[in-house]
Amino acid sequence: MARCEYRKAYTQHKSNAKHRDLKMEMTFEEWKGVWVESGVWNQRGRGANKYCMCRKNDEGNYAVGNVFIDLGKTNTRDGNIGKPDSEETKAKKSLAATGMKHPWACGRNNVMHRPEVKAKMSIAVGGSNNYRAKKVISPFGEFGSTTEAASELHIPAVTIQWRCRNNKKGWSYAVA
Repeated sequence: MARCEYRKAYTQHKSNAKHRDLKMEMTFEEWKGVWVESGVWNQRGRGANKYCMCRKNDEGNYAVGNVFIDLGKTNTRDGNIGKPDSEETKAKKSLAATGMKHPWACGRNNVMHRPEVKAKMSIAVGGSNNYRAKKVISPFGEFGSTTEAASELHIPAVTIQWRCRNNKKGWSYAVA
């Protein structure tokens, strides 16, 4: 590898840092040493799958002990942690994710598919708690819903519904 190739890259890096109000506190030899030690000089450059020189926590200047070599996508991701996305970025992310499956919410991973959550949801919206529940009046007492009457009286819910709809022998729905 020709020394001038390293020198050209160092000069460009130093210039780019200056435009970003950062200082290059490394000498050419120190900078070159970091790259040579990394073993990925031939894979450096711009882009997600190319290697670049990163600063720890994306803070401080380019100095020995404050830099490391990593992939561009990792550097970008780490630099954006905690920053809010613009509306344009949100729209691009949404478009890119269109049609993709969400493995974090499929099958066993879906919180709503867990037995304990299903049980809580059934209690929360079942029986007389359901927004469509109708109070049942029967010869055997009053019940909060058809489901509750069916489980107490051991009669199929459809039979209770039919009796209430047709006002059979003391069965009816309570008027709200």
